[in-house]
Amino acid sequence: MPPFIHAALFYAGAATLAAPIVIHLIFRMRKRRVVFSSLRFLQQSMLKESRRLKLRELILLLLRCLACVLIAAAFGRPYFAGSSLMGPNGRVTQDVVLVLDDSPSMAAQEGAGTRLREALKKMRDEIAARASGDRVGLVLSSDAGRAEIELSGNFSAVSGAMKNDKPTARRGDLAQAVNTAIDLLATSTQPRRRVVVFSDFQTSGIDRGAFATIAQKAASSGSGGIAVELQGPATIAQNAVRLPNLAITDVRAKSDVWIEGRPVPFVVRVANFGDNERPSVAVKLMIDGKPAVTRTLGLGPRSSTEVEIEALFPRAGEVAGSVEIDAHDAFPDDDKRLFALRLRDSIKVLVIEEKLAESEAFLDQGYFVRMALDPKARGDTEGHGAVGSVMSNAPGNYIQVISMEIARVTPEMYRNCDLIILSGITAMNESEVLTLEDAVRDGKNLIVFVGRADGRLSDSFYNGAFWKNGLGLLPARPGTLYEGNRFENKFDKIGDFNVAHPLFKPFIGENDANLRLPRYYRHYQVSPADLKIGADDKPDATPKVADDPKRNVDPKTPLDTKAPRVTSRPAGTVLASFTGDGGPFALERPFGKGTVVMFPFAPRPEATDLPKRKAFVPLLHQAVRWLAGVQSASRRSLVAGDTFVFADAGAPLEAAVSLEKPQSDDGKKETLLLTGNDHPSADVLGIYTAAFAKGPLNEKTLWAVNLDPRESELVSEPIGALKNIFAVVGGNETASAKAAAAAQLSDEQKALATEWRWCLLAALFCLMLEVALRDFWKS
Repeated sequence: MPPFIHAALFYAGAATLAAPIVIHLIFRMRKRRVVFSSLRFLQQSMLKESRRLKLRELILLLLRCLACVLIAAAFGRPYFAGSSLMGPNGRVTQDVVLVLDDSPSMAAQEGAGTRLREALKKMRDEIAARASGDRVGLVLSSDAGRAEIELSGNFSAVSGAMKNDKPTARRGDLAQAVNTAIDLLATSTQPRRRVVVFSDFQTSGIDRGAFATIAQKAASSGSGGIAVELQGPATIAQNAVRLPNLAITDVRAKSDVWIEGRPVPFVVRVANFGDNERPSVAVKLMIDGKPAVTRTLGLGPRSSTEVEIEALFPRAGEVAGSVEIDAHDAFPDDDKRLFALRLRDSIKVLVIEEKLAESEAFLDQGYFVRMALDPKARGDTEGHGAVGSVMSNAPGNYIQVISMEIARVTPEMYRNCDLIILSGITAMNESEVLTLEDAVRDGKNLIVFVGRADGRLSDSFYNGAFWKNGLGLLPARPGTLYEGNRFENKFDKIGDFNVAHPLFKPFIGENDANLRLPRYYRHYQVSPADLKIGADDKPDATPKVADDPKRNVDPKTPLDTKAPRVTSRPAGTVLASFTGDGGPFALERPFGKGTVVMFPFAPRPEATDLPKRKAFVPLLHQAVRWLAGVQSASRRSLVAGDTFVFADAGAPLEAAVSLEKPQSDDGKKETLLLTGNDHPSADVLGIYTAAFAKGPLNEKTLWAVNLDPRESELVSEPIGALKNIFAVVGGNETASAKAAAAAQLSDEQKALATEWRWCLLAALFCLMLEVALRDFWKS
């Protein structure tokens, strides 16, 4: 039965007031005739007594009737304007959740202050308008998954949480924050429920589809829905606003190898997000707080460009610095970007062959590769103490060459090297192939010189396990063997090559001829079409993977025994071609996180005179610097909100890690005691220092934490258009909710009224007063 029928029946019970009247009429005093001698004085006395008794009985009757009416009213759940569900003067009470966008872009200067300060002033005005009976909550976009303050009538606590007028360093999720606010209000029983959003509504952070979904959720949340109100800077009321801003959006080292006297190259991206041209922008690379080098560039409106800056470092090891510009714009926080990396004093190159000669090293298929990279590799007699492996580190040379037979290679060797080179390999077994695939998939780069100098190779291997129909390590299949003739002057040369590719950087300009002089008497003809076999429709797509039941062939083999096999990979690229048939001289193709570069010839004089030409040494050294260039610089550069992965810096999972955070504004430094398996969040900007023990050594690594570059584009959505999303999807729920709250409350809300308690107390008082008066008058 509906609640209002129940109430009507209870109010009908007020008719029970007739019961005291009926009883009164039945038991009222009746007149009796009494014979008496003289009636004059008696009649006067009875008249006075009768009037007094009638007045007393009438008072008692009224108390009994009033008690009956009050009892019936209590069961009817009465509700009156100005009751406990409303505030003073009959004002409708409400629950309000404030959503504050505290992302970095709110620090942008607009007018006399920042956008955040303007938003905080509006929020304080909203809190000041709240009165007794209201409740207020707070959700921050930087921690959008939870409420900073739950619904509470303690307005000072909410105001206290907004004392900091500086935004956080983390990029916020405004849509999720609004969704959390709606969930917070879903259980509220107040007549009015509101979400008020204070933000700059940055375009890069607004998903209109998500906002439409939230609007539907708010409109369908309980009786009358939840009103969502948007408060932004006055300048974005109707039109999108773009504030002028220059920013450094990326800094990355092109190499992390330290060579004495040779500068380390950095690539810096500078963006102009404004509508005005900036013809002269000074870009400074800072080391130890001092400018090391300055470059000047020009930027058109809404454009970006990259500039290469080189800086000398005094030594190898952990280094940090920054790149800065003097922009004088609305958002100075992005005029500086930090970097941190470890400069290596050498590069470890693992040269793998099928078999190493025990006495005559110059017969090795990779001999000339080793000599070009490190003249003392396999060049001394000490190297023959252990057949199958030799390591050389010539004094003053930045490349360490490790020579190894394929049968002796372990996953640990792959992990400890910076680059892998295969030379003279005719075939490999399945376990050896899987181990190598794991290494490249995990980020090691690979150079493959195809076959032996005499042209021998295993066709079943190169077209089978090494190729895997485009899904294996090999970028393309070796085809027909081209055979030249020295005596007949029959040979191939390099024709076209990609001058923009880093591999050919040493051969730009006058050195171009050095690359074109070598002769190639024996090489495999490769079809460029193979580079697309096994690729997705999108050449740059991330490789797709699937479980491989053959991953655990040998328990000592995989770097990650549970790593999935590749089921698709991006297409490859031809870097240079021969002059004869135009076939590829060098090919490049990604595999997992690594890159495979293929040369379809053997690097020995029997196949080509390249090892004896001037181009050979710079070509191999450039390939090493390119492919082993930046080992982990990208992993040392985080944006605020990212998590640290100490394993990227070589920390064992069980090792104790001490993480020192950047100095705070009050000059203090906080240190966290963690383990290598922990993943703390980078919540402030600056240089972090992580220290841990790795074997007998104590390691120290630096990490740079910067702003998310998306915060630099200070373009705001028109707030009017965003309000229309909630108005159109939600219909007139907001207005109807206000009208319903002002006119009448729902039956569920009325059921919560407390007036029925006062009715029962009043009824009890009436009955007690009736009893007390009756006993008093009788006595």
